[in-house]
Amino acid sequence: MTWVVFAALTVILWGTSETIFKSVSNNEKDSVLKLISYNGLVLGICSLIYMVITKTEMSFDMILTYLPVSLIFITSMFCTYAAMRYVKVSITSPIQNSACALSSILCILILGQEVNVIHAIAIVAIIIGLILISINKDENDCENEEKQTKSRKVFLIGIGFALMYWVLDGFGSFMDENLLEETLTADQLFISYGLIYMSVAILAGIALQVIKYIKKQKGTYEEEIVPSKIFRAKKLFGALVETSGQFTYTYAYFFGDGSIVAPFIASYCIVTMLFSRIFLKEKLSIRQYILIGIILISLITLSVEI
Repeated sequence: MTWVVFAALTVILWGTSETIFKSVSNNEKDSVLKLISYNGLVLGICSLIYMVITKTEMSFDMILTYLPVSLIFITSMFCTYAAMRYVKVSITSPIQNSACALSSILCILILGQEVNVIHAIAIVAIIIGLILISINKDENDCENEEKQTKSRKVFLIGIGFALMYWVLDGFGSFMDENLLEETLTADQLFISYGLIYMSVAILAGIALQVIKYIKKQKGTYEEEIVPSKIFRAKKLFGALVETSGQFTYTYAYFFGDGSIVAPFIASYCIVTMLFSRIFLKEKLSIRQYILIGIILISLITLSVEI
């Protein structure tokens, strides 16, 4: 049952970080590259510190082994940060996290992992619940519906990014399970991902400076209106929380079967939705709260050995 502890921590940590990132995404220019840069640097530094403390043996071949999967996950992060700019996070988060369906199916079909009938029903309930939650229609919020009608193209772009995340994350999670069973230890996987993400973060930082330089040359550069110190602090805190979740995520897969761990961790969108309602004032319907309750019951079912 060790995997349950790590999976539950991941749910709380990632739900929190996603809410934090949403709070800055709409108010900063080039927020996608900035979030990639902050997350990658923090994760990379933490992974280096962890490698030294645990004296984990690493090699360049290990990093190359995990490179394809890392790039899949980093691209998926780019997609989710982009989706945040166009659509409510309470809508995109459950859509994206239903990627657990793809991961669970691949783990069962290809890795031969087995689930009993009750766990299978719980997985199906979580997946269906996540999909239904994403249908966010609030009849009392007429103003919001009018805005969504006028900006339907923008809305569809956001959903498109969320669906791209769905495919990438589902396949990446399956590859994580495969590599943990066949090639890398949990520590090696965590450190490899951190180092690769840090490299991408450095490239993102360079890209931001190039964009800034080009805009200044063209005379189109404008200083940020938002209080930059506050937003830097938010991004740093969010990156630290995200990194902590990455650590617990790795060990959840290490101790548990991906076919069950995937839908459990995917439920972090519930934390995102609740926090977005409290802190970002995004509205949820009574139907969505009922679905959240069903998902929670399903998660408890998954965590019980039958």
